[in-house]
Amino acid sequence: MNFKKYATMLAIILLIPGGIYFYQQAQASKYEGMTFIPEQSDDVPLYRGLKAESPIYKIKGNKWEDIMVFYQQELPKNGWAEEMMQVSSDFSDGAGFISTWRKEHQGWELSIRAAFYKNTNQTEVLFDKKEPKQAFDWIKGEPSEICINEQPDRSDECYPIIESEVILKIAELINSASEADMEQIPYNEKSIIEIGPLKIEVYYDLEKGIYLVSEKGEKWMKPETEFFQLTRISKEY
Repeated sequence: MNFKKYATMLAIILLIPGGIYFYQQAQASKYEGMTFIPEQSDDVPLYRGLKAESPIYKIKGNKWEDIMVFYQQELPKNGWAEEMMQVSSDFSDGAGFISTWRKEHQGWELSIRAAFYKNTNQTEVLFDKKEPKQAFDWIKGEPSEICINEQPDRSDECYPIIESEVILKIAELINSASEADMEQIPYNEKSIIEIGPLKIEVYYDLEKGIYLVSEKGEKWMKPETEFFQLTRISKEY
């Protein structure tokens, strides 16, 4: 009787390390390929219900808006500042948001993306630790004129801006915008700004942001009121 008891105890003792090993392996595989894991950080909470499935997190249902609001509320409490937020203009398949967050004295930035896919009825979220985007000058020197076409889809006409102070401020705003790399154009409204030989396509939403595209690359900036007032690309200003 005692022999059976000891044999059972020995088997259990031998199984425990094996069970721990396989559990650790399963946990590691869930996070494989992830550059940032909220569960292992002190200042980025994980939205309730998100489950890690390398290299992303998933949750049932259309939750991207709730997730966006959650991080907009929670991250600033832990010292994070929203650098960029791009939100889908409609609710088509794959709709969601892309955001970038920075923290003072930290040499990297946090990217959070979420999208809802109808065929799986799931929202997928990607957390990514990235090198901060730099702002490179597109406009050199002091342009003598800027020409703006408010509605290029309707007309080829553009109106010139020749006031030097206005030109320099518009150039400064464009140069200071962060480099971007979008998978698709995020906004519906479009205008064109011509500065010398440089042609810049401006896609914008008055509340969500301004997306700039030229031969020099892509940039994004917050929906600065000053930019709209100076360029007058929107009828609202």
